[in-house]
Amino acid sequence: MANLNCKIGDVKLNNPFIVTAGEHGRDGEEILKVAKTGVGAITTKTIVPHPAPDPRPCCVPMDNGFLNCVLAAIMPSEQWFKEEIPLAKKAGLPIIANLASADPNEAAELAVKAVEAGADMIELATYCPHLAENLEAQFPGLKIPPPEMDNPKPFYNTVKAVREVVNVPIIGKVSACHFSNILPWIEAGVKAGLDAVEVTDTIGPVMLIDIETGQPKLGGPRGYGGLSGGALKPIAMRMVFEIAQNYDIPIIASGGIQSAEDAIEYAMAGATYFGVCTVGHLEGQNRYTSLIKDLEDYLENRGITLDEIRGLTLRKVEERKEKGWDCNLEPIPPLVHEDICIGCGKCKDACIYDAITIENGKAVIHKDVCYGCGCCVWTCPTKAIENMYYKDI
Repeated sequence: MANLNCKIGDVKLNNPFIVTAGEHGRDGEEILKVAKTGVGAITTKTIVPHPAPDPRPCCVPMDNGFLNCVLAAIMPSEQWFKEEIPLAKKAGLPIIANLASADPNEAAELAVKAVEAGADMIELATYCPHLAENLEAQFPGLKIPPPEMDNPKPFYNTVKAVREVVNVPIIGKVSACHFSNILPWIEAGVKAGLDAVEVTDTIGPVMLIDIETGQPKLGGPRGYGGLSGGALKPIAMRMVFEIAQNYDIPIIASGGIQSAEDAIEYAMAGATYFGVCTVGHLEGQNRYTSLIKDLEDYLENRGITLDEIRGLTLRKVEERKEKGWDCNLEPIPPLVHEDICIGCGKCKDACIYDAITIENGKAVIHKDVCYGCGCCVWTCPTKAIENMYYKDI
């Protein structure tokens, strides 16, 4: 069986799957239940100095995604430190205390109490995309100004203050809202003393509307929330890749991990650990167990390890550059493997250049009109069409 053991700092994990902050970390009892799935670590719901209830409804599933306007833990922080974290520790696996405060000193005080209560790691977020919506719902008349999305100094100050008072690993949870300027936030966190980064938190604010009523599907003043799940994956993937290109810091990839293949993709982009949350909310916590088993089987069946494939895409991209293949401007038609092709016609339907026909039950690519876009390669259900651009790398 594949060995999935790993560490964050000196904290040992049985596997790299980490349940990120959400309802599966809402209290000690729930953490005990989720721990039975075999995950490597569990993160508490966000512990804040002054909790308040969430506007309802607060959860909306969508195709390949999930919207929520859940803000933080609804119980006092002292209850977490006196009851919930000590109870969660009985699970026998690492507990990550997710903390939030606008005041660095207050965050440091929370961190000290969390560690004293038994937390193995501390997590600090950069920004919550639906913070203003929730606070304005809880405190009528309150108006929250737009966040400084290009100013990581407050994040730096918070991490630094916490680093000065605790010795456990500190994780920085980076919002997908920073997708266009991620590196300054990582730079700030690294300088302040982060041990790892989680990429990403949700992106937002976002909204959906019920066309039967015209109402926003989420509660709150405007029905805003944050988007997670599969729809977030391409954004998070690029962020993981860019961080791995520029910093030697362990990365927890979080965003749309619904299968072992998703985890493998993130590992190839440079991730060491895999954050799961939405899939457990939508399919039940036992889905975490099957993800672990599926990843073990994937690695064992191929005779590979996560260490061997970690950062593979970084290396492949560098090879493209070295061989001058990093920007192909001429079309190279893909190859159809007739022994695998079932003649379903999905590639033909997806080809906007009318370069594919089905002849004698097989797909035929007409090279004189093929644009080389690659759409047919990823549309084919049997993988009968092969991309020829990077075959020699």
